[in-house]
Amino acid sequence: MIASLSLEPWRMDLIRLLRSLEEFLYELVGWLVFYPRTFWKILRHPGQMARYTREELLKPQDSRFQATISPVLMLILTVGLAHAIELVTRQALPNSSSPVAPLLFGSDERLMLTRSAIFCVFALGASLGTLRRQRIAVTRETLREPFSIQAFLVCPFVLALAVGEALVRSHEVRWHMAGIVLCCTSVGWYLAARTDAFRTLNAAGLFRAFWLVLASFLLTTAAILAVVAVLLV
Repeated sequence: MIASLSLEPWRMDLIRLLRSLEEFLYELVGWLVFYPRTFWKILRHPGQMARYTREELLKPQDSRFQATISPVLMLILTVGLAHAIELVTRQALPNSSSPVAPLLFGSDERLMLTRSAIFCVFALGASLGTLRRQRIAVTRETLREPFSIQAFLVCPFVLALAVGEALVRSHEVRWHMAGIVLCCTSVGWYLAARTDAFRTLNAAGLFRAFWLVLASFLLTTAAILAVVAVLLV
């Protein structure tokens, strides 16, 4: 009797572990199925995905994004995939004499966190610009929708830029031009996607939407480069 009682907590822990493992494997399989589908939808129809995101956020939390991966998780997985590409191509870690550099690029994990933060800033900058134009106060709730939309839209930009950067830094010179073209294409697609999303969600013409998006992108890029330059000097 005493022995059976002492084994009971162990059995319960084992059951919880197996259930957790089952949920993790199911979630992993879900990522394998829904990630490419979500990525393709963003790539083909960014405006429709922006509207879809808005509609999904109106649903109860347990019912959201049942046919896709949630926006923030999609961004995290994309940054992870971009980092995996860098590891596979054996790219050297950025080198700098700045005392801050080891904190940002000192290991693969820190480099991945730095890259995640940078691309989150692109999504955040666009989101804050949206709220400012609509004259809406920035709160956790009001920020959720525009940030979720921008988290979706930045994913193809992240992945294409990572592949392009890997080609540019390749030891094979013949791939350098292809990498430059891919990086430029990724920027062009990102601007076009954000413009399409802006026009889908707002009553705005093509010219006005594009210039608002371009101004936001240039300001965000300049801010990121300025901060990185200050930290690495």
